[in-house]
Amino acid sequence: MKQEQPAASPRRVYRKNPARASRRRRRRARRLAGIGAMLAILALLVLAVRWMLAGSELSRPAGAPAPPAAPTATPAPAPTPTPPAQQEGPAADSATPADSATPAPTATPAPEGDTPAQAAARAALDAYLDTLPGSVSVLAVRPSDGLTYARDADRSYYAASLLKAPYALWLYSRAAQGQLDLNETLPGWTRLEEVLLSQEEQAAGLPTPTPQLVTVPDRTAREAVALMVGQSNNSAAEQLYTRWPATAATGFVDFLSSLGLDMTGRVANLSLATGMSGNLSPAEAVRVLTALQTFFDSGTADGEELKQAFLNARSNYLTFDWPMARKYGNWIDALHDIAIVYAPDPYYVAVFTDWGDPAKVDPQCKEYYRQISALLAALLES
Repeated sequence: MKQEQPAASPRRVYRKNPARASRRRRRRARRLAGIGAMLAILALLVLAVRWMLAGSELSRPAGAPAPPAAPTATPAPAPTPTPPAQQEGPAADSATPADSATPAPTATPAPEGDTPAQAAARAALDAYLDTLPGSVSVLAVRPSDGLTYARDADRSYYAASLLKAPYALWLYSRAAQGQLDLNETLPGWTRLEEVLLSQEEQAAGLPTPTPQLVTVPDRTAREAVALMVGQSNNSAAEQLYTRWPATAATGFVDFLSSLGLDMTGRVANLSLATGMSGNLSPAEAVRVLTALQTFFDSGTADGEELKQAFLNARSNYLTFDWPMARKYGNWIDALHDIAIVYAPDPYYVAVFTDWGDPAKVDPQCKEYYRQISALLAALLES
């Protein structure tokens, strides 16, 4: 018997809600729009990066190597002190043409033995000296290890009162040999002497001052040397070189040659006929300082006495934190200072310039000397 199949149930028909379907379509459209916007932003970012990379390649000159990924680190130099504003100084021996460019300051090559601190101090000193007006020459030496700073050290300048330093040594050396008596009394005088005008006053056309009546007392040679060195007293120097002239004829030039100075064809005089005449360089001044120190170390009473005269010397130029046996010179186009600096590790310094004026020194020059001193100390006391 044929089994009867159950009748198929009728298909259920779902009817959509038009409002709900519309909301679903809007939500789907918003999601698609958001995704599209994000893709567009990413595309713009990719294009921007590619444009910047292309721009950097175009900005580099043809054939120039690409910059390294990471530069090699080098020790940073000590900061260079800010120099004072450059001022117009006395004309240098050779003027720079007006239409030529001024070269940028460059540091002198540091010796291989320099520590990083010494190399930085050397570079800072070079840079500062490059900013100064006129001519500046320097030699500084630390004898214990030969540490040296030199800048135009063989340049010759009018020595001015620096000649009193080797003259004092010559007198004491001759006394040690029994050739003169430092206890001899030297006669003084009373006379009219002219008063100097500064270069600024001369340029202003000021009248020459009335000569002044000056009285110089009698002194022993020892007292005169102490004043000549300690106060750069010209009257005391005149008393000495009136009695013992320093010329080629009296052996003074040969004495300078014995200190290592090349005196071929040169003059160096302290006498009534010549006054003080002669040139020195920083290199020669350091030779004089070396000879003075040798005499100081002689272990004699005269050696100690002469050293004390130089320790008592007055000067407002080279400035260090230690006692100094020193001498300065100041005249037209000559302002120099030399010293044995008695730091824990002593050193010699000679600074020569063409800034001088015997009647009035510009205070700015003293500031230049203070800055030079500080930078030299940073190198030579390192």
